[in-house]
Amino acid sequence: MVKKGLVFGIQHFSIHDGDGIRSNVFLKGCPLRCVWCHNPEGLRRDIDLQYIKNNCRGCGRCGFIFRNMEKVYGAGREQKETYAAACPYGALEVVGEWMTAQEVVDEVMQDMAFFEESGGGITLSGGEPMMQADFAGEVLKTAKEKGLSTAMETSGCAPLEKYLGLMPYVDEFLWDYKETDEEKHKTFTGVSNRRILENLEEIHRRGAGIVLRCPIIPGLNDTEEHFRGIAEISQKLEGLKGVELMPYHKFGVAKDQRIGRGKQREYRVPTEEQKKEWEHRITKLGGRIFS
Repeated sequence: MVKKGLVFGIQHFSIHDGDGIRSNVFLKGCPLRCVWCHNPEGLRRDIDLQYIKNNCRGCGRCGFIFRNMEKVYGAGREQKETYAAACPYGALEVVGEWMTAQEVVDEVMQDMAFFEESGGGITLSGGEPMMQADFAGEVLKTAKEKGLSTAMETSGCAPLEKYLGLMPYVDEFLWDYKETDEEKHKTFTGVSNRRILENLEEIHRRGAGIVLRCPIIPGLNDTEEHFRGIAEISQKLEGLKGVELMPYHKFGVAKDQRIGRGKQREYRVPTEEQKKEWEHRITKLGGRIFS
C-alpha cells in the first residue's frame, strides 16, 4: 500500500525558506505548543475544519455545526467535508489532505523552471515534518531523484536517529532556536530544549547543512540571556550556513481563531529598526548574524 501523509498546504514561490525560489510543503502535526505559533492549523495530526469569518453571510445553515463543535472536531474527513459543504459561501473549509509523496512532488515540479533559474527547490515545513518522518523521507527521496534541492524546517525535537535517517536527502536544515533557558523554553513551547540542542550539535558534527533560525518575540525572548545564547551557539557551531532572526508576526492569531482554538494571545510586532537593534546586540556579544 502506498504511504500517504497529511498535508495542509503547498505554498509556491516562497523566497524566505531556503535558497532561491521554493515550494513549501506543510505537514500536519507538531509536538510543540509555542505560545506564538505561526501555523496553529498545523498543530494537530488530524484534519481540521476552519471558519473564515470574512466569507460568512449569516445565513444560519451552519447552526448545528457550531452548537456541536465537539462532534465536529472528532469527525472524520468525509464528515468534515459534509459540514464544510453546508456553507454555500465557503466560510467553512477543511484543513488537511492525504497525499502520496509522488503527488506532492508532482505538484512541486510544476515550478521546475523557477527552481532551475533561481537555484531553488522544495522545503518541508509544518507543523513539524518529523511528526511524519517516514512520509517526509519519501517526499525528500522522491524530490532528490528528480534533481530538486531540498530543505526542511524543524524544531529539532525528534529522536536523533530520525534526523540521521533523513540527512542523505536534506541539503539544508532550517533549525529553530527559540529560547536559551530550559525552563523558559518549557514555558514558551511546552517542551525542554535539551534534546533540540543535543540533536543540533550532533548533526552539525556530522556535516549537515544548517541554518539556525531564531524567532524573536518582544516581551518573551528578546532578552540579554537569549541573545548571549544565540551568540555563543553561532560561535561554537562554525559550520553553520546561516544564523537568522525571525521577527514575530501576528498572522497566527487569526488562524488560531479560525480553527476554534482561540488560545493564542497577540504580541507586539517589532519594527525593522528593532530587528536591527537585536542584530547589533548579538554581534556585540560576539555572535554571527548572516544568511
